[in-house]
Amino acid sequence: MRYTVACVPTGRSLMADWRKIPEAGTVLGIKFTVLCARVLGRRIAGWMLYVPAFWYTLVRGSVRRASREYLGRVGQPTSLRHVIRHVHTFAKVALDRLFFLTGRMDRFKFEHTNHDVLVDQVKTGRGAVLLGAHLGSFEVMRRRAKDFDVPINVVVDFSNAERINAVLKKLAPDIETRLISLAPDPVVAMLGIKAAIDRGELVAILGDRVDHGPDARITHADFLGSRAAFPAGPWLLAHALHCPVFFVVGLFEAPNTYSLYLELLADEVKLERNRREEAIAAYAAVYAAMLEKYVRTAPMNWFNFYDFWSES
Repeated sequence: MRYTVACVPTGRSLMADWRKIPEAGTVLGIKFTVLCARVLGRRIAGWMLYVPAFWYTLVRGSVRRASREYLGRVGQPTSLRHVIRHVHTFAKVALDRLFFLTGRMDRFKFEHTNHDVLVDQVKTGRGAVLLGAHLGSFEVMRRRAKDFDVPINVVVDFSNAERINAVLKKLAPDIETRLISLAPDPVVAMLGIKAAIDRGELVAILGDRVDHGPDARITHADFLGSRAAFPAGPWLLAHALHCPVFFVVGLFEAPNTYSLYLELLADEVKLERNRREEAIAAYAAVYAAMLEKYVRTAPMNWFNFYDFWSES
């Protein structure tokens, strides 16, 4: 998971290792957005985001192509106006994340589906994996969980975001309270994840963007009409930890509503040694089908601005 605010991959070369994207522009974007939001308020700052959304759409051809391909697959118009709207929705959700980080929740309306299931899961004392996506807001889920005293630990990758991390710390000093960082040592991160599950807590991971490192495990599933690559790691992790896996998403609806959904993907992940790859692919297919369901519910909430199907 990239725990950054305004970083969009700009081409297939970056898709191969999206963690290498420079953070300088993102830091400036965060500072400018914070200033606008504080001085002008959320509504006016949100309208101002059309300017960078328009500029970004014009100068980033790869973003335009990726957005148009995606919008066409999900049955939406693919005009320049709709691509700008798509990018602007991303920027608007990123802006709202700043409000969530600073605890300014009174500006929003929240709807919950199966929230009681999450609370009951915590009460059992059995940890679980929450598998999300670059769809809507992951931060709203983390913040609402904190409001309800539900212990969620978010797995993040700060390998390319030291300055961004410093900016976010100033906004929210307790941001790292329940973060498990994959950098610099993934082994330490895995131990942290296991410890959280053993304590009966929840661990949240994004499951729709693959890592192309030498040790990466990838599987494939049908998604929006074609085969797409998905990480196998979450399923291997859940199998090793003997814990359930839930799909989670927080969908944005203008002007200020977030709808949070939770659905069970697997009560326990079982990967038999002689058919492990087939089993992982089957679990990934369930996840991809769930993801497609919610993508179609809120098409403008999808924030993977690269050719998602190019390496399938």
